[in-house]
Amino acid sequence: MTPERQDLLMSELWTRQDLQSTSSQEKSPRTASLFSGRFLLSMVDLRSLTTLLRSVMPPERPSQLSQPTAKSASVSEPRESRPAVIREQTTAPGFDLRSVYQQVVVAKAGDNVKVEIPVLGRPRPSVVWKKEDQEIKQTQRINIEDTATSTILNIREIKRKDGGQYSMTGKNILGTVTETITVQVHDIPGAPTGPIKIDEVSCDYVLISWDAPENDGGVPINNYIVEMKETTGTSWVELAATVIRTTFKAARLTTGNQYQFRVKAQNRYGVGPFITSEPVLAAYPFDVPGQPGIPQVTAFTKDSITISWNEPSSDGGSAILGYHIERKEKNSILWQRISKALVVGNIYKSSGLMDAIAYEFRVIAENMAGLSRPSKPSEMAYALDPVDPPSQPVAINITRHEVTLQWTKPEGDGGFPITGYNVEKRELPNGRWLKANFSNILETGFTVSGLTEDASYEFRVFARNSAGSVSKPSKPSEVIICRDDIEEPKLDVDASFSSVVVVKAGDVFKLDVSHYIVERRETSRLVWTVVESKVQTLNLKITKLLPGNEYIFRVIPVNKYGIGEPLESDPVIAANPFVAPGPPTDVEVSNITKDSMVVTWERPSSDGGNPISGYVIEKRDKEGVRWTRCNKRVVSELRFRVTGLLENRSYEFRVSAENAAGVGKPSAATVYYKALDPIFRPGPPNNPKVIDISRTSVVLQWGKPIYDGGCEIQGYVVEACEGISDEWTTCTPPSGITETRFEVKKLLEKHEYKFRICAINKIGVGENADIKGSILMEDKLEAPDIDLDADLRKMITVRAGGSLRLFVPIRGRPAPEVKWGKADGEINETAQIDITSSYTSLVIENINRFDSGKYTLTLENSSGSKCAFISVRVLDTPDAPANFHVKEITKNSVTLTWEPPLLDGGAKIKNYIVEKRESTRKVYSAVASCNKMTYRIDQLEEGRNYFFRVVAENEHGIGLPAETPEPLKISEKPQPPGKISVVDVTRKSVSLSWEKPEHDGGSRISHYEVEMQAKDSEKWSLCASVKALDTIVTNLAQGEEYNFRVIAVNDKGKSDPRLLAHPVVAKDLVIDTSVRTKLSTYSVQVGYDLKIEARITGHPKPTITWTKDGVALKQTTRVNVTDTPHHTTLSIKEATRDDGGMYNITVANVLGQKETTVEVIILEKPGPPTGPVKIDEISAESMTLSWEPPTYTGGCQISNYIVQKRDTTTTNWVVVSATDSKYDFRIIARNGAGSVSKPSQCTGSITAKDEIQPPTYEVD
Repeated sequence: MTPERQDLLMSELWTRQDLQSTSSQEKSPRTASLFSGRFLLSMVDLRSLTTLLRSVMPPERPSQLSQPTAKSASVSEPRESRPAVIREQTTAPGFDLRSVYQQVVVAKAGDNVKVEIPVLGRPRPSVVWKKEDQEIKQTQRINIEDTATSTILNIREIKRKDGGQYSMTGKNILGTVTETITVQVHDIPGAPTGPIKIDEVSCDYVLISWDAPENDGGVPINNYIVEMKETTGTSWVELAATVIRTTFKAARLTTGNQYQFRVKAQNRYGVGPFITSEPVLAAYPFDVPGQPGIPQVTAFTKDSITISWNEPSSDGGSAILGYHIERKEKNSILWQRISKALVVGNIYKSSGLMDAIAYEFRVIAENMAGLSRPSKPSEMAYALDPVDPPSQPVAINITRHEVTLQWTKPEGDGGFPITGYNVEKRELPNGRWLKANFSNILETGFTVSGLTEDASYEFRVFARNSAGSVSKPSKPSEVIICRDDIEEPKLDVDASFSSVVVVKAGDVFKLDVSHYIVERRETSRLVWTVVESKVQTLNLKITKLLPGNEYIFRVIPVNKYGIGEPLESDPVIAANPFVAPGPPTDVEVSNITKDSMVVTWERPSSDGGNPISGYVIEKRDKEGVRWTRCNKRVVSELRFRVTGLLENRSYEFRVSAENAAGVGKPSAATVYYKALDPIFRPGPPNNPKVIDISRTSVVLQWGKPIYDGGCEIQGYVVEACEGISDEWTTCTPPSGITETRFEVKKLLEKHEYKFRICAINKIGVGENADIKGSILMEDKLEAPDIDLDADLRKMITVRAGGSLRLFVPIRGRPAPEVKWGKADGEINETAQIDITSSYTSLVIENINRFDSGKYTLTLENSSGSKCAFISVRVLDTPDAPANFHVKEITKNSVTLTWEPPLLDGGAKIKNYIVEKRESTRKVYSAVASCNKMTYRIDQLEEGRNYFFRVVAENEHGIGLPAETPEPLKISEKPQPPGKISVVDVTRKSVSLSWEKPEHDGGSRISHYEVEMQAKDSEKWSLCASVKALDTIVTNLAQGEEYNFRVIAVNDKGKSDPRLLAHPVVAKDLVIDTSVRTKLSTYSVQVGYDLKIEARITGHPKPTITWTKDGVALKQTTRVNVTDTPHHTTLSIKEATRDDGGMYNITVANVLGQKETTVEVIILEKPGPPTGPVKIDEISAESMTLSWEPPTYTGGCQISNYIVQKRDTTTTNWVVVSATDSKYDFRIIARNGAGSVSKPSQCTGSITAKDEIQPPTYEVD
């Protein structure tokens, strides 16, 4: 071929290809890109190419492109085309987003992302990428890559900030298009939103909460991780890693420690950063209480003092649990706690005190947070017998400003002489009690002055003895009104004045004055000022004068005729009518120590006209020149103890009296006294007494001497004297004993003895104190007695984990036998019981709820017995609920019931928590919290075994559980059995069968009970108990009619009975035979199993016969027949073609026979189509074949045929589609069963070709 011819051929091909691509640009996938170096030709193009090549080849040379055929190919004359214009196709721009699902790209932070978008359009559009309307600035990490057919967005190590909306804009000469995709970057979450809130704080837990992170990483938060550390440490401890909510309770903290918490969020990509809380102290959310009020002494005896106090102003936010009482003696610096348990209330009696000793008390409050600061100490109080109050004061004289009272001495003086009285007054109706005397009252009468005229008053009196004990106030006096006793004026008018009186001039005549006008003026002024305009009396008290000013007063009478002449007074200076008192007398100094002295004196001879309000005591050092006041407060008594003196210094003293006019002249100074401890023998011991006697011993007790001689008491000496003898024997060691109690032993029985005690200091033995009377040595019988103080008589409350300490003083002679017990059980094995002759104690450490109850203490000796009880309440979690049991069980629920716990832990039960667990698990799960004592748990899985338990909860926590000892199966009694059928009836028996219940109640059916009832009887009797679904009831009476019923039984009980639909008569039954199958024709594929079942009826039982195609069926291991009372079944395993045919079933009994026929069709692949295959039409691209159906269809209709071809040069059968090739053909049949036949005979070699025609061209 010449080069010019080849160029013409290629030009023709390009033109044809271009025209075809223009007409079907988007539909044809065979379009080739001329500029891409790739060229695709369809089958039509190949044919055209072949035709063109043939047309341009010289006739003398065969075509190199033709296939060798049997006949030589002929070539037509060429035809030239018209000129064609080669130009590029143009299309609008576009993007193919099908590869981006829903236009969303999802990436994990840190991954490399490559988004490739195919670009459409000709000429190729220019592409611009933007993010959030800003053109993307390309960097090494983010860049855009364009290819001939696509645009690519590359992001290396993508970050959260790279997420967002990305737009791409394509533009060419035909227009502009913009598409948007979304890039989502998934990452670990951000930190939870803080700060961490501390919602609740207690001593052992903290409740924290936080908010979800603002940045969840693009995916939902799976959980939070909570960690904790003590502020004193550096290591964090993970508390929980699967917290779902944004709140967490950190429990089991150590009280008093400070903690920090941090929280991290976690999603499927990992754990985010954390936020840390502020330090929080694990402590109660409340403080210790404030200080209680100052204790006040409300009662006292020689061996006890009762105090009371006010509650603290603040309880710290938690209720006051009780109080602790502390005590100390006057000269001691050590406070001693005397309350053995928390004191509930604000009254306490301190017993076992020493007679005439002064004590101070203070109180400490306690709440859940701990102990308060101690209260301020009470005033000094002496353990003395109380002084009885004086009698009710009586007013013996009343004026406008004074009341004179009188009373009688107290009946009891407390063992010491009465030394004085105090009087108090109260103005009615709302006045307070105020002290009316400013000095000690020695007599039983007193005049109260300075009262307000016409005011109402009450008065009361206190007595005081020499030991300093003050009585309770006397009964208030009657109400007294301060006014003068004024008699109503009377006129004795002469009868001569009853008529008109004529008076001669110059005679005297009197008329009554109606009232007076009183005026005043200062002497330095001339103007009179009205003081009172209507004075009815003949005197008037004028007030509001200026002290030191001189005044003149005048009185003007007034009658019905007018104002008379005034009467003026002499000038008067406004000054007190009294003066300062005189100096006190007889000033003496006594009780000298190294740092104190006692100064005493007598009243002044003159009080200056006004009662003395107090005294001023002054001292002066011998080496000094100034007098120094010793008392800061008013001293109303005639005795004062001066303290703070310097040892070995000499002092002199003087005393001045004071009244309303001021301080009077001081007394004469005393001589100088040196501040030194005196050196004298001590006084006698105080209050010696016998506290116990036996046949050979006596126990003595006494108090310290009131006067120790100025130095410390070193010991005591006890002496005894027998009978009337005057010889005293020392019973103690020569140096004495330090205790104030001593037991004298080895005395003679039935002998009388006298005893005396002496105190010893460094000077020597002091005065002795005798025991009154003689003491006979014999056993003293005393019935047992128990001294329960007020605290033990109340309910004793102790917190769980604390200690219970019961200390009880006891008495009895001989020493009683002591028994501790518990009214409602045994005392804790760990209890420590201590018993002595004077007291017994019970101590239980680490107390719990079981230690609550009533403790009994029994004393017994030969003189009798005594019993007491002490109630103890332990504040603890409650005991297990009582009488817990299952009330009802159904197939999906359980009803539980219980009673309150016997021990409620000392607090009211708030609620009960019901829990369950499956028997295969170990952990209980909470079901509900309820206030009732019964609860129904629903939605349980039928047939499963569960454990159940209930716990009570009070304000102290969750108590012990009450649980079921064995697992409970969730089931109920079964439903009635299914349909009951009569299988057989004879004259003496009935065969019954039935179906299982629709529901077994969740528990396996254990057996069935069959009951029967005779026709004329109402009683059902049990006739059979079986596990199977059938039974035979025997021993029936022939001809009798019976009813039958069946009951299903499981673990939960019996079902309702299922009755037989109709009565049964016990007689031989005769029923005609019948046989029927579900289908008349059965089909089975070769190699598969077939089962044919026929229902049989008839009585007596018929015989059954199977035949196939008129011949008795021969049973083998593959083909066999199974008969039951009501069915016969033919089973064929792995069916073959020989198993097809007509099967006949014949049943017969005494009444006759019946039969039925069943056709069995065996399905397999059909036979080959009947040949030979005929060639009806042949062309270069196709040929028409025909054949006959197969002689064997495989048991069903032929559905289609499969045609195959094979090139004679190969051995593989394929489908033919090329021209000018030789082929063989064969046919395969396939039937409706899907089986394929063997192939038919081959057609022989056939050449596929078209007739050659000159090419034609059509150009637009």
